[in-house]
Amino acid sequence: MRAEGKAVFLANYSFTSLPYVPRPPLAQAVFEVTPDLLVTPGDYFPEYWLSRWLRTQGEPDTVYAFRKVGAAPLKTAYEALVRHLQVDTVLLVDGGTDSLMRGDEVDLGTPHEDATSLVAVNELGGVQKLLACLGFGIDRFHGVCHAHYLEAAAELTRAGAYLGAFSLTPDMPAVRKYRDACEAVFQMMPRYTSIVNSSILSAVDGQYGDHHVTSRTQGSELWINPLMGLYWTFELGAVARRLQYYDAMRATQTLTDVGRVIESHRDSVQIRPRVTIPV
Repeated sequence: MRAEGKAVFLANYSFTSLPYVPRPPLAQAVFEVTPDLLVTPGDYFPEYWLSRWLRTQGEPDTVYAFRKVGAAPLKTAYEALVRHLQVDTVLLVDGGTDSLMRGDEVDLGTPHEDATSLVAVNELGGVQKLLACLGFGIDRFHGVCHAHYLEAAAELTRAGAYLGAFSLTPDMPAVRKYRDACEAVFQMMPRYTSIVNSSILSAVDGQYGDHHVTSRTQGSELWINPLMGLYWTFELGAVARRLQYYDAMRATQTLTDVGRVIESHRDSVQIRPRVTIPV
């Protein structure tokens, strides 16, 4: 994208404890992470280790990190970042496909971060909003029924909100950079090797089935498969509007609030049973 003359910025809804980042935040819930921070090797801080790798590549090395908050303060943080960077497009990337779960599926995977981000970004004005999902099959680890994902993708296609798909292959320069970045981060925090990214890279390499590259997945059954390296892209607004608990999410302040909203919704609807893909 930069080669095409576009300015690109990286941000992440973070699981890192962020208060020690020395620079004042752009808003209460968004921080600038740079390679100049003092972080101990082994510490969980993927945004920092990525920023260090970006510097070694001669790339812009600031990674923005959002604090773990509810949809209302996350929207405020996005608004501050959009103003600060003069952003015209926000592209959310889901590591997995559970962001398309609407709320009544047999299992939602890990919906807290996905739903919070979808609602916060959809509430923004003046920007184009897109969603990309990478890692079909990863959410088996969290119990997602992938027939429900395919059903959702079909519904979004009927609504004109499916924008197409494309594959990652090992020979792509961007994929080689992606691998280098992941391996650099894994090396600096080996106890926290990303299940999502390591699974995607395994699939791009041609691995299949119950293939494990990190001890974090031992004891579970994985489904590494060729579709895992496929990006599915959507108009974000249509995905967000499918959330059956969207309105209740808008006022959430904390992840605890988000959890209560999801739990309350699940108690109020009939949960759809698991479906086997007939192939």
